[in-house]
Amino acid sequence: MLQVEVTGKTVEEAIQQALQQLGVTREQVDVEVLSPGTPGIFGIGGEPARVRVTVRNSPAAFVKELLTNIVRYAGWDLTVEEPQEREREVYVNMEGSDAGLVIGKRGETLNALQLLIQAAVLKRFNQPLRVVLDASKYRERRRTAVIQLALNAADKARSQQRVVRLRNLSAAERRIVHMTLQSDPTVFTMSEGEREERVVIVAPIEMRERLLRRARVARRSPSSQQSQQSNASNASGVAS
Repeated sequence: MLQVEVTGKTVEEAIQQALQQLGVTREQVDVEVLSPGTPGIFGIGGEPARVRVTVRNSPAAFVKELLTNIVRYAGWDLTVEEPQEREREVYVNMEGSDAGLVIGKRGETLNALQLLIQAAVLKRFNQPLRVVLDASKYRERRRTAVIQLALNAADKARSQQRVVRLRNLSAAERRIVHMTLQSDPTVFTMSEGEREERVVIVAPIEMRERLLRRARVARRSPSSQQSQQSNASNASGVAS
């Protein structure tokens, strides 16, 4: 926790000096006035104002501290890099020889750790903020691979005029496929199935109505509801 005690001719002057020392803005700190100071008589015998200024623990700083403690207690050979604050998102990458260990099979260990950190941030700050944990830029490399997978599927769907199914994708990866292809007017995407069986369908735009109709029928069927439910996206391709 960053904290300084500063004196000045006035409380406001002391606060400004503290902000300059800490390199933060007024909105990022808590101020405690230790002494308002006294002006004295003709400038003689007065006492300076004294304040204690504390930097509030930002979500990014909280994430780094919590993650660093987890890494240390787990005994992993990992270094937690400085978090990157994006719009309503905190991204933090870890580097080290145990990166593969913390990633786990298909990123499962990394996802579990991310959920843990996300829950802690939500409890602490009570604000809609997404936490993205990465190790050796695994998510960035995987994102690039999934984007290329989506583009290849679109090419195949167009050239062969058939449905292409993309399996074994996480929910986040399915969203990447939908977002990648949502502006392509020649294809459309939808998700169907449940849990581990959930897949992304990439199909020529001409098949859209037929596939959506089939999905609606499947949802109304009691037997289908028990075995498999389809959840179609709109033409823009945004789906979970």
